[in-house]
Amino acid sequence: MVKMKLKNPFTQPGNWYKANLHAHTTNSDGKMTPAEAAEAYRRAGYNILALTDHNTTNDVSGLSDKDFLVVNGAEYECNCPFSNKFHHIVAIGLPKDFWLEDKTTKVTIATLRSRNAQKCINKINKAGAVAFLAHPLWSGHRYEMYKYLRGIVGVEVYNSTTDRRGRSNGEVDWTHMLDAGWFIPALAVDDSHTKGEDLFQGWVNLKMKDLTERHLIEALRTGCYYSSTGPRIIDFRVYRGIAQITCSPAAAIYFIGSMNRIVSGACRKAREGKSIRKFSHPVNKDWLYVRAVVVDHAGRKAWTNPIAL
Repeated sequence: MVKMKLKNPFTQPGNWYKANLHAHTTNSDGKMTPAEAAEAYRRAGYNILALTDHNTTNDVSGLSDKDFLVVNGAEYECNCPFSNKFHHIVAIGLPKDFWLEDKTTKVTIATLRSRNAQKCINKINKAGAVAFLAHPLWSGHRYEMYKYLRGIVGVEVYNSTTDRRGRSNGEVDWTHMLDAGWFIPALAVDDSHTKGEDLFQGWVNLKMKDLTERHLIEALRTGCYYSSTGPRIIDFRVYRGIAQITCSPAAAIYFIGSMNRIVSGACRKAREGKSIRKFSHPVNKDWLYVRAVVVDHAGRKAWTNPIAL
């Protein structure tokens, strides 16, 4: 079992900040420069952008202001011992001079094949940054191929660039983790590469005391956020054995629990032509946890992180 100490963002003090935590620039295979990417997300109303180019960091100095934070990160392809496809590990909050290998090492397919995923995660954490698992479905990986990894703070539940390949949904992977006792949050991201079609489609709303990198890292380590492709979640909590949620107008709301002695879950759907904004349902410790999924009339979703019961 891997259990993180998660915080429910809806019961924490602070403000909400909208973030895309997976983005590529011309420093790897993206179409925008770091400055262009920052300006695009700033204009779109985001508060945080992480630049996560492949196997390289960025100098993000001068890209932030008091209302917009740009953080340095990277995406590392690492060997998967059970597949010919790589694990993709996204790091957030790296020092600008961080090198996974020696800085003189040329990154080749052979380099990636020899790169140990667990050692990669360990080095990211040692640097004071955090790591999460990117798009396992797009990577062609089943749960048994990545269940050995330790030290990650999340898994992508939605990735907009892989949506173009029909492999954007990481919810089944996340559910397998949770059912196996891997109590972990999930993130929606853009993984943006272009100047248009994969921007502004998946994001996280983080509850933070201040707009700083330190508070961002803390929120990621504690799951103090929810993820969305459209719907807004106003409140979600468990009070006296009742799970309850308030959200923007929705076509359906789901409460999902564990597959323990019973398969735990509940659903409320709007009548045709109507919307719902609230749902409540009894839960107990047989569920082990409860998380919520909100679906709007366009099929867009929002996901809360789990609450332990």
